[in-house]
Amino acid sequence: MTLINEIFRIASITLLLFTCLVMLRYFRQGMHVWVGIGFTLSIVFYLIVETKLVRESCVLHYIVITGAITTPVLFWLLAKAIFDDHFKPSPSIVLWFVLQIGLHFNLYLNGKLSSTNPVVEVFCILAQIISIVFVLAGLYAALKTRQGDLIESRVRFRNIFIVITAALIGVTLIVEATSVTHQAGIILQTLQRASILGLSIYFLLGNFNIQPGFFFREIPKPKPVNSQDPILENKLMTLLDEQKVYRREGLTIKELADIMEAQEYKLRRLINGQLGFKNFNDFLNKYRVTEASEILSDSSQNQKTILEIAYSLGYQSIGPFNKAFKEQKNTTPTAFRKMQNP
Repeated sequence: MTLINEIFRIASITLLLFTCLVMLRYFRQGMHVWVGIGFTLSIVFYLIVETKLVRESCVLHYIVITGAITTPVLFWLLAKAIFDDHFKPSPSIVLWFVLQIGLHFNLYLNGKLSSTNPVVEVFCILAQIISIVFVLAGLYAALKTRQGDLIESRVRFRNIFIVITAALIGVTLIVEATSVTHQAGIILQTLQRASILGLSIYFLLGNFNIQPGFFFREIPKPKPVNSQDPILENKLMTLLDEQKVYRREGLTIKELADIMEAQEYKLRRLINGQLGFKNFNDFLNKYRVTEASEILSDSSQNQKTILEIAYSLGYQSIGPFNKAFKEQKNTTPTAFRKMQNP
């Protein structure tokens, strides 16, 4: 079992490093590429942290440990980068990295100091809790936008990669936080490394060229001149322009497909492939903000509050409306109204 475990470890490290080289081809596409590379390398560091070469060098050991313990934070960032089309790295992320690294170094100290030291034990428990929170936050980021995702390849990737990876990290954290026998530990490590190897192969075989919009952001493409499904598109435009269907509160793509008496996957392809939207919420927000701009520009409707306008357009609260409006108009609804009606 030990030999098999070592074979899986070496094979996983090799494939993960090769994955990094593949992703480096896209380094100019933005921060999300580097997050993917960082996450992949953190798994490599985790796999080599207990090797003889690393343990014999104090400096190398500290570097590898630092890389390995950032895995949960990087997993959360990776989920945000893949599935949140509005993901923007912020300076606060650095603070999370410092916190994660600082707390996890107490796991290293725990092996150097007395295991009965209550301060060290508290910090170790806190480090584990924060790691699990980041894993759960990554899962939430994947699940939050699942229903409205219009990119078919990303939907498939979401269901396989994120859930399995989160499970692997979660199990790893739980195993490290509990006591297991040596033999049980070897078996768990073998299963873990076999899973990592399988995921690496899946990623490389399924996405060797890393298709745009799947692992990374899509490159804008010109819209086709001729619609592939003019009947479906005309029906959709009628619902949007004449019946203002986007005003329905909590409207989902499944509900819209039912209204149109159309197959959901065809509607997804229409909105994504022909109209150019990556997720259903952005599609709805485009029409909602457009109408909101017209209302805010009309001086005869100044008596309407921002909250009333938001509710009338299908928003369930003022927060999402303000966020969507600012993303499209680079200003708040209140400031926009003042500019239009000085």
